[in-house]
Amino acid sequence: MDDDEFTTQLAKVRSKVPPVRKHIDAMPVEQAAFIAVGREHLASWLWDRAREAADQARGDFGAGLHAQYGLRDPRRGWPIFVLFVALLCAAFSVALTAGVRSEPEGTAQILAVLVAIAGVGDLVVMIAVGFRPLNWGTARIQVAIGVVLAAAAAFQLARPVAPVAPLVFGAGLVGILGLVLVLLVRALRPAEREEVDAAINVALVKTKIEVDAAQAQLQDDVSAQLSGDERARIVALRDAAFAELAEEGAALRRPHDGAPAGSAILTRMITSWVPDSMRSEVYPD
Repeated sequence: MDDDEFTTQLAKVRSKVPPVRKHIDAMPVEQAAFIAVGREHLASWLWDRAREAADQARGDFGAGLHAQYGLRDPRRGWPIFVLFVALLCAAFSVALTAGVRSEPEGTAQILAVLVAIAGVGDLVVMIAVGFRPLNWGTARIQVAIGVVLAAAAAFQLARPVAPVAPLVFGAGLVGILGLVLVLLVRALRPAEREEVDAAINVALVKTKIEVDAAQAQLQDDVSAQLSGDERARIVALRDAAFAELAEEGAALRRPHDGAPAGSAILTRMITSWVPDSMRSEVYPD
């Protein structure tokens, strides 16, 4: 490798690195290395294929959970959203029955609407789910609804008799029944409970195996389209640029030693299939 040519190419790589260098993603550095050796089209091709693989994995991850658990899908099953709305209404209901910043007599109509939404929403979910265990995250919302609606009924007992009282007591009863039912079903069906509680982690592991296979295939494909000299030059330029940036104080995660050309682009794009809140669990490094 000619030193002058390498220095020229390295300068070209550095010129394409984003100006804000406190936190730099490794991907644009490697893309710049591909461009420096005249393989910009291949870098774009790899970026597109990795993004498509990530999109496919993301869709398969969600679709697999929904296909297996239906409305009990621990991420996007509709009972989660219904119960969340019911919990909000229940929380406002207990505030009204307790007389927080308002007189209960003047908020009877609003209270009636809120407890009706909370009670009916809770009841609809109980009927739809039946005697199948909900995952613990969703079950906790159900438990909270039961506690809050019971508190609203308790506060209502301390008030003078009012037309809204039967609605409040009825919603409180529904909430308590829902609380008991969700905990009882989880206790009586431990195998199904453990399965649904672990559903997201199992789906993550299964999808990651498929993603790893796709990543390995794409790495083989891009390596096959580069000559040996091009692969060595891209790696050398990338690693030299990383070393210079590190000396300048840039914070970036470098590919491991010996990582092949294209690995930084591929890893950055294909791992985006994981939800941000779970990425550290799936890719701890």
